[in-house]
Amino acid sequence: MYGRGFRQYQFRVNHAESDKPVRNADEDQADRPERQGPNQSAIEYFGEAVAELFDCNSCYVAVVPRTIGSELQEARIGNAVIDPSCATTVARIARKGAGADCALLEPENARTTFVRKLIGREPGSSSHSVIGRFASRDRSTVVFVAGWRRAALTRAEIPCLARAVRAVWKTADSLAPRPVDRDSDAAAWLEKLACPAFIVDENLHVHEANPGGQDLLSRRELVQMDGGRLAGASGPVTESLREAIREALVPRPGQVRLNTTVPLSTERQQFAFAKIGAAPTHYDKSKALVIVPQFDEELGAHRIASAFGLNWADERIIARILQFQCPRDIGAGLQLTEATVRTYTKRIMLKLGINRQAEFFLLYHLTQSPFGAAGREKAIGPAPSDAG
Repeated sequence: MYGRGFRQYQFRVNHAESDKPVRNADEDQADRPERQGPNQSAIEYFGEAVAELFDCNSCYVAVVPRTIGSELQEARIGNAVIDPSCATTVARIARKGAGADCALLEPENARTTFVRKLIGREPGSSSHSVIGRFASRDRSTVVFVAGWRRAALTRAEIPCLARAVRAVWKTADSLAPRPVDRDSDAAAWLEKLACPAFIVDENLHVHEANPGGQDLLSRRELVQMDGGRLAGASGPVTESLREAIREALVPRPGQVRLNTTVPLSTERQQFAFAKIGAAPTHYDKSKALVIVPQFDEELGAHRIASAFGLNWADERIIARILQFQCPRDIGAGLQLTEATVRTYTKRIMLKLGINRQAEFFLLYHLTQSPFGAAGREKAIGPAPSDAG
């Protein structure tokens, strides 16, 4: 729809898709304090400025929050309308280029049905429109469609106008009254978690997901979104998640945050589980934290070897044990005999002070920091030399 003549500029973009439109921008003033979003006045000011900047009579603006399940904030200027049927397309534009940190400003010369729905039909055959997207300071994504221009936007104009658009938004956003953002610290904390993590309520509605959580949802393997709710791979798994979350939300003195484990998959090659508990104190008490630890046998073997001063040869064997390989398969992969692998494994277990191979998996989790690579390195220190 908007792939023709695409031009990218590098900015950070975080987003979440939503199909829920909010009330339009020209509702009664008396209704606005209750109905509009916290930056509605900024959105309207921005829309007016963009229409003037691009010499257009109409401009549609939408702000797509980064929080999963949050509503779009929308405004219209001139002949533009807020069409609920366009919400999915707007959200798709917002997430275009996810992970590539990009924004766009593009002439939309192909006058599509989507554009007409938002800014009305073009007044003449030579009319042109412009579509744009960029990240705001709160990491939501701003999408706008402006039209109709008498002349097409030229490539030479794009860099300057792209900077101007962002400057206009920053001015509008900074001048608009802003309520205290209670969840800013909470969102930053959630993003630091190394594992996929979600903040949900007792009905499994997802209110927040870190990048790892969003990636896990997109793969639709262990968990997925079902009507805005977190769901497992089967009905029983989903029900177990719901029961564990409701249990976690029951107030108890001295309750720990992660106190329940729910299996997501019991397959030997894809064993996975979720840890569930009350959300941290900077979230409200009706929310629970769901963490899905990701199993990385290579990284786990490195952590164990670093923590206990093992050499590279030991690390290679541990990695394969964590892959559920038997001594024969390990030997075949490392060009060792099965007997040699068994001898090396016994020596490694003596160094680690364990008696069963199942305890390798316990060490995997004990050496894992929940706060990413920096936290792990701080916890286990520098990697030892391969000698020894």
